[in-house]
Amino acid sequence: MEKIILGPGMGELEDGTDPAMSIGVATERASGIDVSLSGLIYPDGNTIEQAKSIFEIIEEVIADDLNGDFADITLLRLYIRDDVFTTELRQDLHELRHDLFEYPDFPAATMVGVSQLVHEDATIEIEVEALIPEEEWDKTIITPED
Repeated sequence: MEKIILGPGMGELEDGTDPAMSIGVATERASGIDVSLSGLIYPDGNTIEQAKSIFEIIEEVIADDLNGDFADITLLRLYIRDDVFTTELRQDLHELRHDLFEYPDFPAATMVGVSQLVHEDATIEIEVEALIPEEEWDKTIITPED
């Protein structure tokens, strides 16, 4: 089994040292590649612009580096600063997810308001888990009964 370490030691703390973390870790398994990405920030622009930039980074890692795609993402965690977290923003983020993910390949997702993030200009942080299968997915769709 192989462990792929993505971007170890990237980032810099205020004292000039690295934060002793990686952007993510991927492990090869018989069924595919299991991916865990650390919470990512991009502290430029408004919250939607930041989210779009973060999703571009996620796409680079999942698609370009690991030969997967957004359909392989199984879990999203979005942390949004309380001072910008509005009903309108929540709706805008739902719309952004609709632009990125095709039905029925929506990931499980959590959206949480937080008091602060690691960078004062960051208003959103996104974590991702994915499983990039060795072969095509066999899909079963379960919907609530009316």
